[in-house]
Amino acid sequence: MSRLIIGLEGHDGTGKSSTAIAIADLISGHVFFSDNETKSIRHDIYGNKKLSHAGKMRRIEETYLNESNKFETEMADCEIIVLDRTFFSHSVEENVLDKLDRKQNPTYQPKFIPKGVIKPDIVFQVIIPERVRNQRVKDRGEHLTKRDERLRDDDIYRKALESERKANGCVTVYMREREPKTCALRVVQSLLGNKLVQPLSINLK
Repeated sequence: MSRLIIGLEGHDGTGKSSTAIAIADLISGHVFFSDNETKSIRHDIYGNKKLSHAGKMRRIEETYLNESNKFETEMADCEIIVLDRTFFSHSVEENVLDKLDRKQNPTYQPKFIPKGVIKPDIVFQVIIPERVRNQRVKDRGEHLTKRDERLRDDDIYRKALESERKANGCVTVYMREREPKTCALRVVQSLLGNKLVQPLSINLK
């Protein structure tokens, strides 16, 4: 079997990490998470006011390239891998900010992923009701960033992110509740019906 890489996207609080684990359990796969150090580096780059927009984009892309090198080392012997986020986490956000705030042409073309950066075979976008997502974010008790607050309060911004993910080829999975195991079953069902995906063995224990 050739390697299968599955990516997950979605707003914060939709349960991407838990769903990634549940998918991997169902199809005997492995999960690759972005580590906290990488997330911290990206956060600092985005917040660096001394860098130009182009400079920020170059440095962010470098973090994805470095992460991809780590991925290839750690996942070299794995046939099925689930990512709890992809390069689209970055490119989708930037394109939406270009449209809504910067009033300029999009930074990235649809489905663009830099050379050397992990390219998933298929990416799913998980969407749950806002009341459920907001409660989940609140229950975590973490400090809300300006982006978190905008995601909570700005319907146009939130919908623009969802539309941009679709434009990048993400397959949308709508859930009534935040139920990672049920969501994983929906994802696997979609994989089984995809002609580009080789037959999978399902573990329903």
